[in-house]
Amino acid sequence: MSKIKSAIALTAASVLLLAGCASNSNPATKAFEGLTPTCEHYKGGAEIDQVKVTATDGAAPTVNFPTKADGTSELANIKTSQTKVIKEGTGPEFTGNQLVTIEYLVINSSTGAILANSKFDGTAAASQLFDSTSTKIFCDDLTGVKEGSLVAFANPKSDQDANGTLYVLLLKKIYLPHANGEVQGLPSGLPSVVRAPKTGQPGLVKPSFSAPKDLQKAVLIKGRGDVVKVGDSVTVHYVGWVWGSEIGAAFDSSWDSGNGPATFTLKTGDGGLISGFVKGIEGETVGSQIIVSMPPADGYGEKGNGTSIPANATLLFVIDILGINK
Repeated sequence: MSKIKSAIALTAASVLLLAGCASNSNPATKAFEGLTPTCEHYKGGAEIDQVKVTATDGAAPTVNFPTKADGTSELANIKTSQTKVIKEGTGPEFTGNQLVTIEYLVINSSTGAILANSKFDGTAAASQLFDSTSTKIFCDDLTGVKEGSLVAFANPKSDQDANGTLYVLLLKKIYLPHANGEVQGLPSGLPSVVRAPKTGQPGLVKPSFSAPKDLQKAVLIKGRGDVVKVGDSVTVHYVGWVWGSEIGAAFDSSWDSGNGPATFTLKTGDGGLISGFVKGIEGETVGSQIIVSMPPADGYGEKGNGTSIPANATLLFVIDILGINK
């Protein structure tokens, strides 16, 4: 995420930071069915249509657009953002509030100077959360663009961006914004979960009963995507609580971290996860939301973890499986 933010920051110190299914039988696209866009669909324009992008696999694209006699371009004088899909992908559409893995090229719309770029060879791709609040302009630029697409979009001049900026992005991977699928019934012995209507962020209905002694899990939303296996790299949203005589505030939440979803390799041992997290996710499908109660043996055991997780703590997690990194 820091790479693309640094690239965007080159345009101005306070500029906003990179702030239909192809096949119904493909789990990668079925997982996205039914999502409601949270940002506005991209719009084209005469100026962005003049931008010519030449792409070669494994290399940054070359970009050309007409300039006037004084050396400036019409692109620098647009009043609203404009988007052009150079090459359409076949994956799911971006709908907003989503983490995206991208290759990027950032260009000064007035002079044509390259401000920053990745290598477009897979070695320096960046991950960025485009949402409907802090990065809304970019979210609107991309909504409706499919995974795998090469896209160009231009944002107009502003108080923070004196020249206007042109971006060329390759959308390598789009992740779900939250769990998406069929809501399931909750078995007894686990707390109920509520979800924010717009974001899908889960919250807990505090239970009046004690934690179970053994690991217990339930699928709250059954996703339609691929099955997660041990060893997979997965991207998730999660919230974790300590379940003692009562449940207080969450001790950790990717939703509230400011960094967006988290990516883990699904394994235990050195550099790995606690076993309860692996047991909770293994065998579930992308798009699913699960709730897992983990006894100390599947959590941090007798040692605990810092000041927020005491020794012999039972942990409770709600996890949204947003994608597998292949």
